[in-house]
Amino acid sequence: MARRPFDPKQARGGDPASGGQFDLFGGGPDSPPEATSPAEAPPPLDDGPPRRDREPPPISVSQLGELIGSALSALPARLRVIGEVGRVSVNRHLYFNLKDESAEIACVMWASSLRGQSPPREGDQVELRGQVVHFAGRGRTQLQVYSINPIGLGALEARLRAMKEKLRGLGYFEESRKRPLPAHPKAIAIVTGRGSAALADCLRTARDRMPSVKIVVVPVKVQGEGAAEEVARAITALDAAGERLGLDAICVTRGGGSLEDLWAFNEQIVADAVFHCRTPVVAAIGHEIDTLVVELVADLRASTPTQAMMRLLPDRETLRGAVAKDARRLQITLKSRLSEERSRLKAIARHPFLRRPGERIAETRERLSILLRDLKRSLLVRLERDRGDDGHRRQRIERAIRSRLPDREDHRAMATRLARGVRGRLEVARVSLAGSGGRLRSIGPAAVLARGYAILRDGSGRIVRAIADAEAGDEVSIAVRDGTIAARVESRRGGDPLEPPRA
Repeated sequence: MARRPFDPKQARGGDPASGGQFDLFGGGPDSPPEATSPAEAPPPLDDGPPRRDREPPPISVSQLGELIGSALSALPARLRVIGEVGRVSVNRHLYFNLKDESAEIACVMWASSLRGQSPPREGDQVELRGQVVHFAGRGRTQLQVYSINPIGLGALEARLRAMKEKLRGLGYFEESRKRPLPAHPKAIAIVTGRGSAALADCLRTARDRMPSVKIVVVPVKVQGEGAAEEVARAITALDAAGERLGLDAICVTRGGGSLEDLWAFNEQIVADAVFHCRTPVVAAIGHEIDTLVVELVADLRASTPTQAMMRLLPDRETLRGAVAKDARRLQITLKSRLSEERSRLKAIARHPFLRRPGERIAETRERLSILLRDLKRSLLVRLERDRGDDGHRRQRIERAIRSRLPDREDHRAMATRLARGVRGRLEVARVSLAGSGGRLRSIGPAAVLARGYAILRDGSGRIVRAIADAEAGDEVSIAVRDGTIAARVESRRGGDPLEPPRA
């Protein structure tokens, strides 16, 4: 189908001479003129390649820019546009993108308009007032914003905040569970995009700071469909193989971008992988103004890939300086200690014993001989004195024993008194025993039976003490003074046992 030639007059709103108000972008206050006859109607569009005689003449890039600017000038000078803010950059002037589900447009707000207003944050839902302009020199079409009215959160920002609240409630962001980074790692894994600038920054920083550290690079998708799954799978696999690879830490990183570009690092599958990872994880996603879920879960957040490697790797120059400083301190300590020991050795060497050891040994041997002679003399004196003391003690013991031994007459008198006392005590005991036996016999069963009483026993030999202990027809035995009577119980009668039975 052949295109109709572009008419700048119609792009500007029609031919002024004809008074038409046709608008290329939807019309102005009047409707486009209707064709009243086939002669007045525009030529029909036909299929097939365009004919050479119907093509417009070639124009320059500048002319094309002027045509685009002329076409955009037909838009209203003041537009109200609603959308979500993305990719905010403030450098005196405010640059950002405004987007919805299917489109995006670059926006600029000059410093003169920005004065007195707070810049929007990425993810905010706003209403803008501005004008679409085209900068022909740069070939850029932007919405030039005069004012910004916040409406609320954008869809992605709302999802992000909901995810953060959920994971905060599960304890994913607790500082107490985060582990310290190794002071001197031997191997580090980097999870990032293949050939990315973030990877180049990490490798350059590692080469400059500590080239001896082993770097394991795991390239993954860092945005788009399936990126979150790849990142989570890489973290889990590295953690599982960490001991085999000798890994001390994992760095998850990528460069900056919009919230949509970085969204893979806000997914829960990535947060779960970092949360369950036993190897310390450092996250450096986007720029310093971005704070993503994976950075909050990680053991350490770095603002850039370079800073992540600086936090992970010690600087070899700094280590060299520290080693040199320690070496100097050790050298000074050793010199001081050697000087002290030399002085001590010289003082010992000046001691008389070491200067004339033979004389000191002879003096000591003589002193020992004197002490030994004095000791022998003291022992002999002590033995003689102890022998004399033993004789005196023996005499005193013998006198004491003799003074305490009684005479034989005393022994006889004491024996007589003892025999007389024993006989008297035996007689008294015999009389008392006889009295006790008489009293016992007087209250014993035999005396009771002799007074006319009897003892009634049942068939098992137990004494019948009450009428309840025997039943009519039971065989009983009756013990009397001179024997036993066998009987049978005919009947029982309660009442006073001393009352004589009735006829």
